Amino acid sequence: MRTGIQSRPHSRSTLRVLLALTLSSALTAGCQSAVKLEQQQAAGGSTASCQAGGTLVVASAQPPIPGRVLAQGAANLFWVRGVFEPLMSVKDGDLANPVPLLATAWKVSDDDLSVTLSLRQGVTFHSGRPFTSADVLFTVKQALEPASPSNDKQIISGWQIEATGDHEVTIRSKTPLSPVLASVLDDTPIVDSETYKDLADGSKVIGTGPYKVERYQPGAELTLVRNDRYWQQGLPHLDRIDNVVIADSTAQLAALRSGRAQLASGLTTQDAATVAQQGGKFQLQEGQQVLYSIVLDTASGAFAKKEARQAVGWAIDRDRIKQQVFSGMGTTAGLVWPAGAEYPKDSENAYRYDPARARKLIEEAGASGAEVPITIINNPQLQAVYQIIANNLTDIGLRPKLVALAAPDYQARLAAGKGGTYLSFRGQVPSPSLVAQTNPDVRLQGAHRTFASKEYTALVRGVVEAGSGQAGAEAVRKLTEYMLDQAVQHVLATTPAITVKSTAVQGFSLASGGLLSRETCLAR
Repeated sequence: MRTGIQSRPHSRSTLRVLLALTLSSALTAGCQSAVKLEQQQAAGGSTASCQAGGTLVVASAQPPIPGRVLAQGAANLFWVRGVFEPLMSVKDGDLANPVPLLATAWKVSDDDLSVTLSLRQGVTFHSGRPFTSADVLFTVKQALEPASPSNDKQIISGWQIEATGDHEVTIRSKTPLSPVLASVLDDTPIVDSETYKDLADGSKVIGTGPYKVERYQPGAELTLVRNDRYWQQGLPHLDRIDNVVIADSTAQLAALRSGRAQLASGLTTQDAATVAQQGGKFQLQEGQQVLYSIVLDTASGAFAKKEARQAVGWAIDRDRIKQQVFSGMGTTAGLVWPAGAEYPKDSENAYRYDPARARKLIEEAGASGAEVPITIINNPQLQAVYQIIANNLTDIGLRPKLVALAAPDYQARLAAGKGGTYLSFRGQVPSPSLVAQTNPDVRLQGAHRTFASKEYTALVRGVVEAGSGQAGAEAVRKLTEYMLDQAVQHVLATTPAITVKSTAVQGFSLASGGLLSRETCLAR
């Protein structure tokens, strides 16, 4: 389906201010105006004890990747929303109540196939150029480029987007918007047309956000400073945010204990729990649910046969992964879907730890002794997961081989379809329709896996077209049964992302796209 992007230079006199992202009677009864919601959010939550100014130091296991601002990932989690803002932001998976940012109001049509968004006026990019509807169209166009890292291409490609005024855009779709709109717009921060090409090497990183990039040193650090021309009066609270790369979990632990860092992401769960127990100085913050999976290469080698892929499902000790790597947090149900009405509970735990059964299947598939390269991002959690899987696969007669890559190299290899067998960790999204269209291990367009079939394509499309309710549940059930039988992806654990923060950090708020640092401050 081809996306139409058009510009029409006239504006409408009446702004649409009712929030109507879903059409159920329950939501209609509780509907708030976007203006009211914005006022509540601007209050900043628990920021009454904020000091004015100060420097926040964030330690991250992965280096920032400015070229991936249109994707979501741990590498950019703590800086990207300080520089680049979406039209709206989703907190805690609440698609029905997104927070207005560069859009001030929106109204969905009665048939749920179009939405008109009123854009915020008086916003400028860090360069001083005014933000208009043309920037929304430009951003969408970049998200659809073949080289774009956006996970939302499959959805956006089915939209027609038109500028119906300097500060108004209208989106039309052939499929219902409510299940996907807020999430997609949150995932797609507005970029600057004049400097977008410079994001690739980080030489210019310009958005509309509360912070400007002062310094970027690839692989090492990214420094943000306050944007004094930010559109929201009184924000941000901080003068500076230093994002430093500390890949080793033990070194992150030392940075927290010494006071060098106040936030840390990428510690092992055990290290995070250890520091949080010390003297009440630190807290664990649970973020988005994360799916850890192994995705098998079906193009050639040991896993070309279904029996060998099924053997992996029986070989892996998921409970050991949960206990040893994630300190007992999360679940090991083995499904990619979020909780909800469409969740196929009867399909949970289809594969259990049974190495004898797995060994027999490997022998029947003629795969005994086969070398199995497994590609991972080189971080502490995935290293720990890999070690357990490697032992499990060795026990059933395979020869696992670690291929550990830096995040940019890992992303590039998977995007090129050359990941082979790989470990993935994906943020969970709120609906099956979003999973089917945005998760690179599941989706059709831009998939990272090598597996494809006519049956799989039809079943994924069925989930997208069915939407929610009983029809959606039935579509999800059918796709789940097929996925479990083909055994291309084995979900190892679903567990919350963990951040450690100093109790001195106030107004801490993570949206699906990252830290909303405009609200963050240090206590007096």
